[in-house]
Formats: sequence, structure tokens, C-alpha cells
Amino acid sequence: MPEEPQTDPPEETWVGVGTYPTLDAAYDHALVALAMGESIRVEHSTQPGEYDLQAVPEAVPKITSEIAQYTEEAHIPLNPPLLPSNWGRHPAGILPLFIWVTTLIFVFTQQLENPSINENFASSSIALITHGEWWRPFTALFLHGDASHIIGNLATGAVFGMLVSKSIGPWKGWALILLSGTAGNAITSLVTYPENFTSLGASTAVFGALGILSGTGLVENLRENIAHPWIRTLAPVIAGFVLLGWLGGAAPGSNTDVFGHVFGFAAGVFTGATCLYLEKPLQEPIETLHQA
Repeated sequence: MPEEPQTDPPEETWVGVGTYPTLDAAYDHALVALAMGESIRVEHSTQPGEYDLQAVPEAVPKITSEIAQYTEEAHIPLNPPLLPSNWGRHPAGILPLFIWVTTLIFVFTQQLENPSINENFASSSIALITHGEWWRPFTALFLHGDASHIIGNLATGAVFGMLVSKSIGPWKGWALILLSGTAGNAITSLVTYPENFTSLGASTAVFGALGILSGTGLVENLRENIAHPWIRTLAPVIAGFVLLGWLGGAAPGSNTDVFGHVFGFAAGVFTGATCLYLEKPLQEPIETLHQA
């Protein structure tokens, strides 16, 4: 026997599930009902510009419950922040940037006149661990091998430094940048010892700044009152790793301090995340709107 074609329920059996201010909002919840296998339709409401979502009476409780669960999980922000992070909360930090730039240039000119500076102040695993010359992981951040080396670090350092300044504050930001760079050099010495590993350059601090941006972005995502997929939450750190590989990698046989870049970045992620975690949020928790 052939099957009879299915027909829509009679007009009088359709009842309202909800009223929506836009057609897109009504369709959004209609898809929830359709995913459940229920009959659903969208009609113009008696109020101009509004739309009614309608279903058969016996399906309304189940559809209403499913829609409530859907909106609870989505909990759309009523007043979302203008920007997704701390961006713009602080000034760009032109003064500390100027001090950093002029210091690097001054020290470089002194290196050209007195090459022995490298021997006494470059980062060295033997000097740090065997001889206790504790200052080397820090002083190495201000030394460079040639003009292209310092120019590259000045350019990338200025960009990342200003971004960190706008995120957590100029003086705090630059203090954490130098701390991350120093920690990166110290960790490199510990990892490479007893090999006599030496390095110099501000790039460890530059990638420390990149790590700080990744760490603060991670904390900001964790603080948002929105259910994100894990890859969205980790996006700042993933993006930081991508930039680290792009800017901080090395060709085979080059003398690039990849260890310093990696450990500087890791130290930056830790210090940036810790700093922002301990800092009181500027805004109160975001209120949420649950669609009916």
C-alpha cells in the first residue's frame, strides 16, 4: 500500500513557542527544534517587525526545554566588552621605549670601541654556573653582534614592547620583558651546561614580550563569561608559538640562539599570565542575556 503524503498539522493545532525581534533569531531557535525532529514554523507576529515560532502542542514542552538549554550554554553577552582583552587600558609607553632604544644604541657603540665587553657581559653557561657571574643573563640583553642584529631587535622589540605596555602598563610591562629575557638566558645556561654556551642580544627579551602578550591573552579568555572551544581559549598561546617559529627559528648552521627564544617566550607566557591573574579585573562580570 503506498504511503500517504505527509501534511502539515491543521491550523488550529499550531501554538506559540516564542516571539523574536528578528527573523534570524527565530530561525536560530527553529533549527534547534528541527534538529530534534519536531515540526516547527515561523510566522509574522501580531506585532509589526516581530516573528512567532510555532509548534504542535505536544512538542512545545520538549522544544522549550531544549531551547532553554541551548541558550543557557550559549549565554549571549548583553554588554560585551568593546575589545576582547586589556588592549588600550594603558598608554604605549613611549618613555620606557625611548630609554630602551637609546640604551641599546649606546651599548652597541661601546662594543664597537671595546670588544672585550662581550667577553665580560655576554650570557655564558660556564660563567654563570661555574664562576657565579650572575649578571650575565641580564647584561647580555643589551649586547649585539652587528648592525643588522641590533636593528632587527629594535624593530620587533618596539612593536611588542608597545603592545605589552598597552596591555599591562608601560613600566610594569618593560620590567616583565627584561625579567622574561633574563630568565630565558638563565634557563638556557642551565640546559646547555656543562657546554660552554654563550649568547648575546635583546631577542630573548623580545620573545619574552611576545610570550607576555600570549599569557595575558590566555588569562583574558579564561575570564570571559562565554563558553569557548578549547582551541579558541588557547588561541593567544597558539598564535604566539606560530610567531615564535616564524620570527625566532633558525636555518641549519646558523648561530641563532633558538634556546633563548623559546625559553624567553615560555618565561613571558608565565610572567604575563601570572601578572594579569593577580591583577583585579577592571570590569565587573558581564551580564548575560538569555533569549526566550
